[in-house]
Amino acid sequence: MDLSNLKGFGPKRLELLKNLQINSSEDLLRFFPREYLNLCDVRTIAEAKTDEPVTLKIRVAADPSIWYSRGKTVVTVRVCDDSAKLLLRFLNQPYRMNQFGIGKELYVHGKITNKRGLVMYNPRTEQDAHGILPIYDLPKGLPQSVFREALREVLQREVLPDFLPEFLIGQYSLPDLNDSFRQIHFPTNPDSLYRAEFRFRFEEALLYFLAVKAFRESARLQNGVSFQTEGILDAFIKLLPFVPTNAQMRVLREVEHDMHRRTPMNRLIQGDVGSGKTIIAEYALYVACASGKQGAFLVPTEILAQQHYEKICRIFGNRAVLYTGSGTAAEKKRTLEQIRTGEASVVVGTHALLSERVQFSDLGLIVTDEQHRFGVEQRAKMEQKGIRPDVLVMSATPIPRTLALLLYADLSLSSIDEMPAGRTPVQTNYIPQAKRQAMYRFVSERIVKQNERAYVVCPLIEKTESFENLSAGELFAELKKLLPSCSVGLLHGRMKETEKKAVMEQFRSGDVQMLVSTTVVEVGVDVPEATYMIIEGADHFGLATLHQLRGRVGRSDRESFCYLLSSHPSENAKERIRIMLSTNDGFALAQKDMDLRGYGDLFGVRQSGDGSLARFLGSCTVDLIGKASEAAEQVLNTPSLQNNELIRHAEERYIRESTIARN
Repeated sequence: MDLSNLKGFGPKRLELLKNLQINSSEDLLRFFPREYLNLCDVRTIAEAKTDEPVTLKIRVAADPSIWYSRGKTVVTVRVCDDSAKLLLRFLNQPYRMNQFGIGKELYVHGKITNKRGLVMYNPRTEQDAHGILPIYDLPKGLPQSVFREALREVLQREVLPDFLPEFLIGQYSLPDLNDSFRQIHFPTNPDSLYRAEFRFRFEEALLYFLAVKAFRESARLQNGVSFQTEGILDAFIKLLPFVPTNAQMRVLREVEHDMHRRTPMNRLIQGDVGSGKTIIAEYALYVACASGKQGAFLVPTEILAQQHYEKICRIFGNRAVLYTGSGTAAEKKRTLEQIRTGEASVVVGTHALLSERVQFSDLGLIVTDEQHRFGVEQRAKMEQKGIRPDVLVMSATPIPRTLALLLYADLSLSSIDEMPAGRTPVQTNYIPQAKRQAMYRFVSERIVKQNERAYVVCPLIEKTESFENLSAGELFAELKKLLPSCSVGLLHGRMKETEKKAVMEQFRSGDVQMLVSTTVVEVGVDVPEATYMIIEGADHFGLATLHQLRGRVGRSDRESFCYLLSSHPSENAKERIRIMLSTNDGFALAQKDMDLRGYGDLFGVRQSGDGSLARFLGSCTVDLIGKASEAAEQVLNTPSLQNNELIRHAEERYIRESTIARN
């Protein structure tokens, strides 16, 4: 069906569809809802739980009011039902003033906060109940109602062929393709919606696994660099000021084996925070240099790049260079020349290394730290700077091994599951608001007396209307006043790189003893003297982030502590806090995090293709992922015209998987 024939779609709306990459009726049908309003499950205000999505039928109790602050608007509407009263607040939506008259009844959907009374911020509003209502991510000028009508029209006219083989449909009890389209957009009931979602999640996972498994097979046939490894590991270990753990030694030998083979290495190193992944990267770079090749170490922030560079210089001396967005034009020119001529054997850098100006003499190895911080296209640019270089990626987001083997079907996997000797577990405590100031005074006295450091992390840089915890700026001002004997600093993402570096250097040296920051300190920052991590608004962070933040302390033999603070946590947030108090095991926390929030973050880590993988597999189970992986093996191992066509379809769907970074 030609989209120009859709009722109500002229040139402007067709252009909006094109911007959404909707160019055909199938594209339209595959533009799935972001969420659903279950208007079959309507609660009263009194029944609603705070900080959890809920649909309410309410009545407008008073005319809306509006106020202005710094160019922003807030429309407030007083509503009620027979059980309680509620405030609706709409931020920067002045048109809402005309939508609410006294006595009007309507449905609202959102989360209620309990901040000096019950408030629902920016709720979605609907006039009538329609069962399960789909909600789409649409641009301004394309109303939800118009988009839904377009979908109904296409569903009435189109019957699309199913590209899945019949044996898979039967074996995994998958519903019909066209029935699934109808149910995903206009569900009859929750069960039919679940079956449709299962169908499309399975389909997406199957295509993905077919693409990466086929690619991995073809990659095995390609030749890369066979590095000289004999005696290199022994020589490297002699340079270390410590003895590697058994887990580190196991992974070092796995990397040694990969780099000696002619097939390009493509290995993921995962380990808990503080487990010692960096020496694996340093060894791989050492092997590359011993064979006369260059190695690149790609990291997400300048603070982390500087930190890695300082450590690497202890091994490589002036053969290592640092290339970031900072520095003078003359310094950058000199560094670029060292990289181009091969004078620089090891190059540590940020996204700046992706620039076309950076040309390597003979790039043989790429190491990517915190690999989820880089998109696939960015990592691809790096690989194209060499001829089939070895690739080593590192992640400090632990993933249970069974799931990791499925998620990273195109990667060899190494896990460092042992902490270095001398590390003491961080003691984690929940601090009630009544003891908050006393805790800060205690920590201040301790770090000043013991020459230690403390991090204080806030979710936001600035205060917002819907956020009840202190912002980093507000907390910085409060602590400077509350703790006159303690030197307090401030760090956040909006600061210039030179300012960030200066603050971190003051923190390392002790000129700043307590650092108030956003999650910019989450990744990689290593200050052994830091013994306290205080997390304000802990309910606003997921388990993975909380664990990453906790991992910034306890990086020496000093006793270390993590204090969690929260004003009004939801039940889900309380459960996350309880889990944090119960274990320091990152792999156990990862499993709990997936149980609580699904698997979306892990698929987001892969950043593959157009994002549909993350969208559809965000709440899938390990069982479904495993079934899709098994089905892909069946298709690949059973040659037939239909299976070959399915493989071709998968390669087209994820065509970039064969040309972009494999991680």
